[in-house]
Amino acid sequence: MKTRALNLAIEAITAVLLLLWIYTGLSKLIQYDKFRFEAGRSPFLQHVAPWVAVMVPAVELIAAALLISRRTRVAGLYASLFLMTLFTGYVYIMLHDAYDLPCSCGGIIELLTWEQHLLVNCILTLLTAIVILLQSQLIMFNRQHISLS
Repeated sequence: MKTRALNLAIEAITAVLLLLWIYTGLSKLIQYDKFRFEAGRSPFLQHVAPWVAVMVPAVELIAAALLISRRTRVAGLYASLFLMTLFTGYVYIMLHDAYDLPCSCGGIIELLTWEQHLLVNCILTLLTAIVILLQSQLIMFNRQHISLS
């Protein structure tokens, strides 16, 4: 019963992350010129905007691909935690240190205020950390169960 609940939580949070990375990665690629322009308006990204415009959607889609397979899921979860921590830090810094707040986010996320975006990012970062812990618990539980058999 415990493993069933763990699996359900892991699958649900992983599905949310998978949808997030596919959605944001593809929306940035579909609106590439807009994303590159807005990234170039950021006071912290203007010098690396062309690189960011290519790398961010690529890494988001790679993270999504890693989440699909159980073999690569842990790597995808750590990639997700890295990305979410990076994006959350960026939003926090922009809120506290930037005068102009251009939005280079993709899709419906650009409809959020910066404060709402920070809250959503914090929640997703926390969920990602939780799913990594749950995944490690499940792995340990399975190893113990196998060794007892």
